[in-house]
Amino acid sequence: MNTGPYSSEEVQKYIEEQFIPVKSECFWDKRTDLMKRFAVKWTPTLLVLDAEGEEHHRVVGFVPNDDFLAHLELGLGKVAFDRDRYAEAGDHFHAVVDRHPEAGATPEAVFLHGVAGYWKTHDAKSLRRIYDTLSARYPQSEWARRSKPYAQVPL
Repeated sequence: MNTGPYSSEEVQKYIEEQFIPVKSECFWDKRTDLMKRFAVKWTPTLLVLDAEGEEHHRVVGFVPNDDFLAHLELGLGKVAFDRDRYAEAGDHFHAVVDRHPEAGATPEAVFLHGVAGYWKTHDAKSLRRIYDTLSARYPQSEWARRSKPYAQVPL
């Protein structure tokens, strides 16, 4: 892994600290077992898996360094979220928003941060804050549209 964001020292350090990286060659004429198992159809494909090999996040195609780092953090948040560790997930989602406010993954992190907050506290106001934040900061995002029903939650 030595091109694109993988060539960045910051990205390499983050991956070393947070992940066990696995690189696999892709042969389109003779698909590898990993390509088949994870339905890899294009490169690069980044998968964030848990310790059991279950996929929690996928990025297909090139993304710049800041977006790549945001996706890595988002993936860690999704692993925690899917394991019902909502406080930990919220910390990861907040880190995406705080450290990578302009990254393409950030609106999703805002959304999931609010959902994790709801599951942690069962306070519907966290859902309303999703809508308020997304409509103010990322109004054109898909995630702002997904949060529209939460506009009705009273603060």
